Amino acid sequence: MKPLILLTLLFTSMNVFAQQQTFDITTFTAPAGWEQKPSEAGIQFIKEDTTTGAYCVITLFKSAPATTNAKENFELAWTSLVKDMIEATDKPVMGASASEDGWEVLTGHINFEREGIKGVALLVNSSGFEKMVNVVILTNSDVFEKNISGFLESITLKKPGPAENNNSSVAGTWGISSVSASYTNMTTNQSSILKPYT
Repeated sequence: MKPLILLTLLFTSMNVFAQQQTFDITTFTAPAGWEQKPSEAGIQFIKEDTTTGAYCVITLFKSAPATTNAKENFELAWTSLVKDMIEATDKPVMGASASEDGWEVLTGHINFEREGIKGVALLVNSSGFEKMVNVVILTNSDVFEKNISGFLESITLKKPGPAENNNSSVAGTWGISSVSASYTNMTTNQSSILKPYT
């Protein structure tokens, strides 16, 4: 009887760990045991080891309007979400690009030091269907590499339907949006502005 109970508990814990969540157009599996801080602009996943000082902050941002040029979208997101936040002066080191289901993914990272805190800032920018989704990761240790990879690999993005992606007419509801982020003492503050008009 005891092995059966243990097996049941094991499968239950596995299901909890693998439970998917959806935010805006993004479906993902959150890192197990990490603190979550949701807001209108995005969701933060935070893990800190007070013994070693290792930390990791993953921020998934709400989708934003984008151009059809993935490089331009990445540069815009880098400036507003990373460069200004950590006051970076150097250009990011770019990774290999990837394409999947109509989405083009560009990544870039940079080492930083601000207010005595050192680490690496990584931006993952996914562009497609005139939208972009951004993930910003700040960490100072490779101990979280498995968690980061697992989270990024779990992400799937919803493709807009025909009605959502029909540009044959300018009639309808339009909007101007802006997303920004600031970083202080391992806390990322996000804000977004949306001005809709018909």
